[in-house]
Amino acid sequence: MSSGYVLAGPRTLRFETRSLPELPADWVRLRFLYCGLCGSDITHFESQEGSYPVSVGHEFVAEVMAVGADVEGLSPGDVVTSDLNYRCGTCDHCLAGRSHLCQDGQQGLFTNRAFSDIGDIHFSYLLRLDSPVRRHLTLAEPLSCVLHAKRWAGLTGDERILVIGAGSIGLCMAFALCHQAPARRFEITDLMSSRLSAIKKAIGPVGKGVAEPEGDYDVVFDLSGTESGLEAACNHIRAGGRICSMSHPGGDPVSPFFISKIMREDVTFTVSYLNGEPAVLREAAWLLERHWSEVWDSLIEVLPLNRLQEAYEERRTAPWCKTVIAVAGDGA
Repeated sequence: MSSGYVLAGPRTLRFETRSLPELPADWVRLRFLYCGLCGSDITHFESQEGSYPVSVGHEFVAEVMAVGADVEGLSPGDVVTSDLNYRCGTCDHCLAGRSHLCQDGQQGLFTNRAFSDIGDIHFSYLLRLDSPVRRHLTLAEPLSCVLHAKRWAGLTGDERILVIGAGSIGLCMAFALCHQAPARRFEITDLMSSRLSAIKKAIGPVGKGVAEPEGDYDVVFDLSGTESGLEAACNHIRAGGRICSMSHPGGDPVSPFFISKIMREDVTFTVSYLNGEPAVLREAAWLLERHWSEVWDSLIEVLPLNRLQEAYEERRTAPWCKTVIAVAGDGA
């Protein structure tokens, strides 16, 4: 049996229990330990569209309980995190090094149910971690998406870099700019002074928190999740510069300010949402295992599973950069 939460309707979570089938030969049974709240989770929670119930929770760290007969490289007791993508290995995208765009990517093999105590997942999604269970390892998948976006942005030399948004993805980008070699000097801004004040403590001396960006930047990462953040990116990018957005802004996606900046000033605009090849997830886990510290840990809010509804409702205004749910424990 597995017990946990599903999204039963807009802004409505329901706790339910379901039976688990016999474990297939190429699947793994997990005990979920921690799971982060993703921006896509918040979007589903707030949406008035779509069919319900919807399972939620994919940024997890878990312990292997059992493995199917054909699974190699994983054993009970291993600590794992998850990729978000199925990769067939044979389609045009996979063969061209774009397996995150696999033509068979939506196979229904991924469990988006990590706000539960137990769940099953196809072995191909899992990455075994070398370190013991720690809450910040839930950042492996979103950090891998950030590393992929950094590659898209093509950072070079001493370019002036601005990060807009100090939430979950902004936290990952700041960490990557500080710790993925070579480190890149950058500035970060956020409308919430509490998040900006918190992240300032972690990013020095590489990064700088600024309440009001000044002048133009060579590269701007829009990680705000808002149309106003994208507008700010357009306002602060130099002619010929590069904007990389990982946001899900509402409203009109072709607002006048966007068209004016992109078309009239030769600004390159890239959108990056997924995480690239499997090696990127491995690098993200490696960076977290070796460079995470207490000062970064202080940017994470940890809540017990029974406060999941509260976590969803308050995430937009939470003073912490990231909210993580302690699925197996009280979150203390």
